[in-house]
Amino acid sequence: MNFIEAINGLAKLSLREIRKKVREIKNELPHDERDIITFSKNFTIPLSNYCINNCSYCYFNHRMKTQNEIITLFDLKKIKKLMAKAHQLNCKEALIMSGEHPDQFQIVKKRLKSRGFKQFFDYLLYICKLLLSKEFLPHTNVGYLSYDKLEQIKDYNASMGLMLESSQPRLFKKGNVHEESPGKRPDKRIEFIKNAGKLRIPFTTGLLLGIGESMIDRIKDLFLIKELNDEYEHIQEIIIQNFISKPNIRYNPKTPIAIGNIIKTAGIAKIIVENSIKIQIPPNLITGYEKQFLKVGIDDFGGISPFTRDEINPYKTWPEIEHLKKICKAEGFELKERLPIYDKFIRKKNFMSSQINNVMEFYCNNIS
Repeated sequence: MNFIEAINGLAKLSLREIRKKVREIKNELPHDERDIITFSKNFTIPLSNYCINNCSYCYFNHRMKTQNEIITLFDLKKIKKLMAKAHQLNCKEALIMSGEHPDQFQIVKKRLKSRGFKQFFDYLLYICKLLLSKEFLPHTNVGYLSYDKLEQIKDYNASMGLMLESSQPRLFKKGNVHEESPGKRPDKRIEFIKNAGKLRIPFTTGLLLGIGESMIDRIKDLFLIKELNDEYEHIQEIIIQNFISKPNIRYNPKTPIAIGNIIKTAGIAKIIVENSIKIQIPPNLITGYEKQFLKVGIDDFGGISPFTRDEINPYKTWPEIEHLKKICKAEGFELKERLPIYDKFIRKKNFMSSQINNVMEFYCNNIS
């Protein structure tokens, strides 16, 4: 069977066939791992929503905000307040996010200068070090960074992330979602993921569903991610994230993606990568369908915050952990908290710096 035939075969699978294949894949795991679903207790620090990209589906972008909602540069005092609250609620992971290259904008440059920083990356690095000093494990996702910058920041992050979203060139054509988004170019995103692999950075990537791609497109991208992981063995999880409509955004598809399509994509992802990479679904985006996703082999619900919102989908609140536990238990699974670096990467050589290891030693025996 050639590659095209394999892709077409996967696309034609029924949900029943997917569930059967997934059960076979899960049964290859050790008994104590088969029925575990994980999540990370985190909080979000949105450093800036200025962004060189202008994706037509994005609600985080500064262009979508009213003046009093815009985050030019998140205030250090506010970050310290977030950290204090996070300690109270026993959060371990700090998700640091921003628009891509916010210091391309003069207003951000001026704000950085007033705080004593030459560029946004310097501020980002400072925040990562601050978080580690307070025993939080940073996970940074701020768009494309050069190899040199990745090398510098690796030591201060437990893991990092960048969504592939979709590698389809037609999404950059006039009238499509990435028409005004140079940072979403597939070659740049793939280069970033490769560089993270070369530097042995535990990594998260994934697909954004419902932005104009087809099922065949998704399957090709899942094979692409598998290829990258086969070469560098650094990808922790693949997020299968569905587009959610929001007020005032430009992208408004006539036919929103169906939940069955999302469920099927998650199952096909599991079949493609088997047990080498975890499959993650954001639980606030699939409320009411958790059982169906468990049946197609998802492994992880990602970062769930007890007090900060989902900055990308602020109208979709995080579920209560106890609620998810009950759903998992009813389906024969156990929900467990994890850290932002998975166990297998803790054991792998050079995937964890001494700075991260110092915090890990504190937390390894303190997972609630």
